[in-house]
Amino acid sequence: MDKATRYLPQAGLVIAVGIVLLAINPTGDIGAIGAIYAGLVAYAAISLNILLGARLRVIERLFGGMDKMFLQHRAFGYLAMAAAVAHWLSPPEFSGKLYPCDDSCKAAIEAGEIAFNFLIVLGVVSYLRRKSFRGWSLPYHWWKLTHYIMLVPWAAASYHLAFNLKMPTDYQMLAEIFAALGLICGVLWLLAFLWRSFGAKRYEVVSVERQGDITGITARPLGDRRLRHRAGQFAFIRAHRDGLREKHPFSISGGERDDGEIRFNIKALGDFTRRLSELQVGDRLSVEGPYGGFRYPRSGRQLWVAAGIGVTPFLSFVRSLPDDLGCEVEMIYLVRSPEEAVALEEFEAAAARVKNFSFTLHPSKEKGRWKGPEAGPRDVKAVLFCGPPVVRDMLKKQFGRKLHFEYFEF
Repeated sequence: MDKATRYLPQAGLVIAVGIVLLAINPTGDIGAIGAIYAGLVAYAAISLNILLGARLRVIERLFGGMDKMFLQHRAFGYLAMAAAVAHWLSPPEFSGKLYPCDDSCKAAIEAGEIAFNFLIVLGVVSYLRRKSFRGWSLPYHWWKLTHYIMLVPWAAASYHLAFNLKMPTDYQMLAEIFAALGLICGVLWLLAFLWRSFGAKRYEVVSVERQGDITGITARPLGDRRLRHRAGQFAFIRAHRDGLREKHPFSISGGERDDGEIRFNIKALGDFTRRLSELQVGDRLSVEGPYGGFRYPRSGRQLWVAAGIGVTPFLSFVRSLPDDLGCEVEMIYLVRSPEEAVALEEFEAAAARVKNFSFTLHPSKEKGRWKGPEAGPRDVKAVLFCGPPVVRDMLKKQFGRKLHFEYFEF
């Protein structure tokens, strides 16, 4: 997703709401029409964010992966805040006929104020989450709670739209339609939340391996329910152990065998990932997924570039490669030193076993900073990458749309 197309969904929403509003032949001055327009855009953006939070597979495919979906989730949040501020600064007023406002109408107006105040506070909290103050940042589990609290302003805004009877009939009907559509988004979120809560697969840890700051976790399914995934996908996991009950997404580094075992290689990057090294054999995991659309083409020459712990999805690829690969793959693994390389022997064994697959390890301490691949855009059909943004941006500048990656920063 490049910068030219990143905000198309938000632009589409802004245009669509404008078209719908104009289609009802609006009456009143421009200020009132603009205020109603801003309010409808804000509510629609919040409702769509709730729908995105449901993690529905059809929505994930529509946006090209959950990582892209969460980028849109953030952008819709900014749009909702901007539109809500515009609506609050200049609330709609209608000249001419007075529209009576009973107690439910007055309550709806108050609900709008409540929704706005909640939205602004939660928006500021989400913004501050991305900042650090003298090395301290808002803990993830605190910030995550704001997403559930967001249901409060959404519900208040729904009531505001449905029962604010001061508007002309056409506007009120449109507001009620938007509230009904928002309610559908809320119901879908609730059903998906219940499905994820009770439908997660249960696994038991069978091995925990530690290599520096990387923890390798292998788990087997309890019962017949197991994860059905493709190489390159990821899942949300949480452990049934104090301090590890939050859900976090991690790439699946292996688990395509018939016995259903899955494996994760996780680097200690924060409090949660550091505590994962405390897992013991016999601990229980809840695994939700799979998600993601990171996959390689089955034909043509391609380049795989992994940097650091970004090697995880490629490890899943390599473990499932056939002996006679139908495409030509060159893989480059970037690390600081050979000792940091994860499953190095598996990649070297795959290079010896699999036809048309080559592997190169690039330790920067020995060979210096990697300056990029020798192959150019015309030489390859696709470039797959997983790793830090600085390397991703370099590859994106060189290969453009041929570069395939996922935004694991979400």
